[in-house]
Amino acid sequence: MFHTAICDLLSIRYPILQGAMQGGGGVDLVAAVSEAGGLGVLPTFGGTDGKLRSDIAAVRERTSRPFGVNIMPMGRGITERCVGTCIELGVPIVTTGRADPGEEAVRKLKDAGIKVVSVIPTVEHARRMEGEGVDAVVASGTEAGGHVGTVATMPLVPMVVDAVRIPVVAGGGIGDARGMLAAFALGASGIQMGTRFMATVESDMNAWGQEQLVAMRETDTLVTRSMTGATVRCIRTPEIAAYEEALARHAPEAEVTELMRAVRASRNEEKPLRRQSAAGQIAGMIRDVPTVKDLIEGMVGEAARLARRLPAIADA
Repeated sequence: MFHTAICDLLSIRYPILQGAMQGGGGVDLVAAVSEAGGLGVLPTFGGTDGKLRSDIAAVRERTSRPFGVNIMPMGRGITERCVGTCIELGVPIVTTGRADPGEEAVRKLKDAGIKVVSVIPTVEHARRMEGEGVDAVVASGTEAGGHVGTVATMPLVPMVVDAVRIPVVAGGGIGDARGMLAAFALGASGIQMGTRFMATVESDMNAWGQEQLVAMRETDTLVTRSMTGATVRCIRTPEIAAYEEALARHAPEAEVTELMRAVRASRNEEKPLRRQSAAGQIAGMIRDVPTVKDLIEGMVGEAARLARRLPAIADA
């Protein structure tokens, strides 16, 4: 029922992509998502070339199915290094985030036979990436965790679908079968999920983070520049709340800078109880921590049941 163009393009069973997540989406999660029929995606943000190589090898030890590597453009040198490693090691799929890696990088990846999927926040960006030759785009709304734009998923997805000819994946605000089915109704060929996968057995998110996700309300995330300098949706913590409060009252620059340092220090420390983490608004929906296989198969099964009810709803 849910075999779409994105399944054929990426050679996956289900049209479900895992968003790349630093601090929540390590080797075990990536392999588990791919093994369960979706597309697992390794993060590269903040990592070294040695770690990327070892992560790719570790995923291949755990699954023979397709997986991807996300390249977060943080400068030409880092982008070129990641592109070169993916080509050298024959990674089948590359996704790009925050900003596109540049037409030259896309061309090199495509010439090497690698499928390229770009995460985009606007229609203009989708058109540009299609022009640069990517194979598909993820229309990611502001509800998503991590780096976000300003347009919500519900209006963004159909506008991008209408604007490009390549497959469109919906991302942001999707965490269950209802969201998955809604994405198809908007014209998407698949979905991307990140936050929901953080609350799984195979996620490497720490115990405090998973407990937060299960207990969170829909209002317990916020968008801040304190983590990376760009807009990031993340879990509200005392450090981030203090930073945002200081901005709101136009605190002196020195105070704001010190509070930003406190945010980044608490994010980078491997604390057993508390650590900064990106998360989307669907965190308020999470109430359990299943295995990846149970999550994916449960979503697909429930989406099929919901789809079968739609004719009756329409007739009524």
